[in-house]
Amino acid sequence: MERNQIAWWLWAIGTILIVMSWFGVVSYNVGWFGFAVALVGSVISWGLRPPRAEQPAEPPDPPEFEKKDDWR
Repeated sequence: MERNQIAWWLWAIGTILIVMSWFGVVSYNVGWFGFAVALVGSVISWGLRPPRAEQPAEPPDPPEFEKKDDWR
């Protein structure tokens, strides 16, 4: 099982526990535990994103045909 699947399952289980605590199926303490589980799943999924590529300091030069303005 991949990490993103683990993160999704943690979030889903936590959400189910929260909803069950709203309807009185489980205690409120279990609902709070569901918040913690869902939070762990969210943090794992945010940590799995690849780092952003560094932006170039200057934009690249346009192609030669865009530099010339003598087509009129």
